[in-house]
Amino acid sequence: MTKKIEINQRKLLISGFGLVEIIIVGAIIALGFMAIISFLIFSRGVTFEMGRRTEATSLAEEGMEVVRQLRDDGWAANIASKAVGTNYYLVISGSSWTLSGANPGVINNLYTRTVQFATVYRNATTDDIEPTGVEDPDTREVTVRVSWQEVGRSKEVVLTTYSTNFLDN
Repeated sequence: MTKKIEINQRKLLISGFGLVEIIIVGAIIALGFMAIISFLIFSRGVTFEMGRRTEATSLAEEGMEVVRQLRDDGWAANIASKAVGTNYYLVISGSSWTLSGANPGVINNLYTRTVQFATVYRNATTDDIEPTGVEDPDTREVTVRVSWQEVGRSKEVVLTTYSTNFLDN
């Protein structure tokens, strides 16, 4: 009888270890699934954010191209006449682009695009662009900024270049 009790106790002890092992394996599998799901949610958010940034970059590049076209169409009328440090907005008027001081609203229900001009100064002897010196009336610094709100935070893409009156128009 004692041997039967001993055998039953061993069986009970062995089956108890199996149950603990099953619980541990189940917990490890559950943690693995939670990690995979967290990664998928994170990567989806990053992909979504990068898509918006890519679209904003395209809008900023389009803004730079429009400013180049306006420069080619007439420096004096389209670039030199614009106030330095003022936000301008690109709008289509008829079949061509113009710079307007009035905000036309958001682009694609999300983005705001502005264009700003700054005075350019040159070194009198070397003709290099410098923070101070002689003002160059035939060169402007152009900044195109595309901004939007994402998850309660402001995001923006900023492109800056120089534009010159090389066509002398």
